[in-house]
Amino acid sequence: MRLNKIKKALCYVLSSAMVIGTLYVSTPADAAKKAKLGTKRINVNVKRSKTIVIKNKSSKCKYTFKSSKKAVAKVTKKGKVTGVKKGTAKITVKELSGKKFKKSRKLGVVKVKVNNNAAKTTTAPVANQTQAPVISQTQAPASSTPVITAAPTEAPVETEQPKETMTPAYEKTSLVSTGTEYTDSARFELGEAMIYGGLCDVTLSVKQESGSTKKANLSYDGTYLSFKLNGAYIDKSSMNYDTVSGDSVEFDVESGKTVEYTATFEVPKYSSDFNIALDLEGKFTIEKFEINTKPCESAEYSNMVDNSLLANGNNARIKKAIEKAKAGEDVTLAYLGGSITEGFAASETKNSDCYAETSYNEFKQAFGKGDGSNVHFINAGMSGTPSSLGIIRYQRDVLDQMKFGEVPDILFIDFAVNDGNDGETYESIIRTALEQGSAVVLMFVLYTKGCAHENDYSVIGKNYDLYMVSPGQGQRKACTNKDAFDEWFYWTDGHPDVGGHRYMADCIMNMFKTVDDEAEETDNITDVNSIKPSNQKGDFYVGMKTLEATTDISKHEAVKSLNPGGFSGNDDSQPSLQYKKDGIDGMKWFPNEWAHTSSSGDESFTMTVSCNSLMIAYKQAGSGFGKAEVYVDDKLVKTLSNVTGGWNNAVIEKIIAGKTVAEHKVEIKMAAGDENKPFTIYAIGYTDHEK
Repeated sequence: MRLNKIKKALCYVLSSAMVIGTLYVSTPADAAKKAKLGTKRINVNVKRSKTIVIKNKSSKCKYTFKSSKKAVAKVTKKGKVTGVKKGTAKITVKELSGKKFKKSRKLGVVKVKVNNNAAKTTTAPVANQTQAPVISQTQAPASSTPVITAAPTEAPVETEQPKETMTPAYEKTSLVSTGTEYTDSARFELGEAMIYGGLCDVTLSVKQESGSTKKANLSYDGTYLSFKLNGAYIDKSSMNYDTVSGDSVEFDVESGKTVEYTATFEVPKYSSDFNIALDLEGKFTIEKFEINTKPCESAEYSNMVDNSLLANGNNARIKKAIEKAKAGEDVTLAYLGGSITEGFAASETKNSDCYAETSYNEFKQAFGKGDGSNVHFINAGMSGTPSSLGIIRYQRDVLDQMKFGEVPDILFIDFAVNDGNDGETYESIIRTALEQGSAVVLMFVLYTKGCAHENDYSVIGKNYDLYMVSPGQGQRKACTNKDAFDEWFYWTDGHPDVGGHRYMADCIMNMFKTVDDEAEETDNITDVNSIKPSNQKGDFYVGMKTLEATTDISKHEAVKSLNPGGFSGNDDSQPSLQYKKDGIDGMKWFPNEWAHTSSSGDESFTMTVSCNSLMIAYKQAGSGFGKAEVYVDDKLVKTLSNVTGGWNNAVIEKIIAGKTVAEHKVEIKMAAGDENKPFTIYAIGYTDHEK
């Protein structure tokens, strides 16, 4: 290993302990900022110590620390917290300033959890266990040599500890084995534990009693996926696995003594079949064997997560969902959005690595009862979806996936990337979900080409006092090396890769943990209609219902009649979902479409409906497709035309938009000269919600 790599690995080893913390170094720019706590929680063993971090400390001020339970956790004048016995305590931190330090300012309270030292269980990560999006500047470590250093005899380096209820990926420690006896060799098969790549610390405590000093050899091997990119897509035909391995390293193990060593490996992205082996002649016991994954040093991962909460809103509904989950009641998390929510480019093989499903799994693990089977999940992402299509799909892809009459406990909305001038439909989705009783979280998905509509859509969120998660804000505030960030979190077209999705999931879990720690508030939404919309038409599309070719219109009182006419065909040439829906893999986006074919003739699609708004989603396919005209009450109001470059995505046209419900006759027919050309209506959405 080159010298600079060795120095880098040593820095990582010295800056970490049992879990990953935050190392803060002040800069001149920080001096003008107010001091604040860099440590919010501490998880420490009995007789072990961790130090509270204060950011932007002033040399002109004095800082005090006071423990609420000295019998559980004691603290020194310098903020060093030591576990005394199992239990919980709180450390109050204050800043004293002015002459003789007469002015006092409370910086906050650090929650401390003290655990017993012994760990008796033996666990191993399963093949699909979610690990950290660990980051490294070097992506080809096939010849890298692990760095082995003797562990200090003192207490571990004091770092900020993981949160009590949930452990973000960047802080994860996998306890592979404890107290197990082996003969000659121990091999640990970790499967896809290192799929996110980057730096990996292995902490090893080994003991042998042969009566003489023995040489131990530590090594690792595995494979990683090597592929070529075709845009953002993976060319499956070029997939192959290359070998990754490190030279074995020798160290001495004295007889009768426990020797602890730490090895730091550089591992490429998409590693699988990752294995670590220890060879030692004769019988030996591994008393501790841990895998700690590392974030990218330049991206300051933990700070990115901490800074990703764009707004703290009213917590009543989210808090209620968390408490229901803890109590074993059924809870559903639904995610409505575009390609990033769907899981495009989340992983090379599994759509389940998308941020939506990953954060659901983290929520289930953190708050679910028992195995978490009482927590349920709906992915309603679809590539290229703006909020105008999202509100048409909401009934079909979210509400219809629930038991009749139920709504999701928490709805994540992600449309800031794909939206054009669709603020009114974006807000209508929010108002619809709030009116139905769901908690709403605005998710501004990570995007390299800017914050999209985050700035103006966050204004809408503030109007309803919603929680808003912005991984982009976390990156902008904390990341000092954008090139390194892009390399490890994005595909070439701007979609986040497996690491980016893992980061977004951690940002969501940071929000959930924040809510869990807060006192419950009173629900501020008792009547959403009493809240004035942010947009002029922000309530025009509330309660939109979906119509498709298979819809039973007898269940839609507002639909008086519907005749598809010449639009009675099928169109199988359309994109398919990347996740399984209704038990089907590769389901078409709109499997129940109305299609006009080249032989359908000129009979019109007609319907009579009482509504205040109506929208049509149709297929944009470009060359070969015809134009269709839309008449409302016998007046031509819109021509639906395909343009060159369409990729079978859905285009949405707003046909009727108003406050008053009225009965309308709607007719869709092929334009003159296009009667023998194809045209596909994906779906129709309408509302009959008097304003």
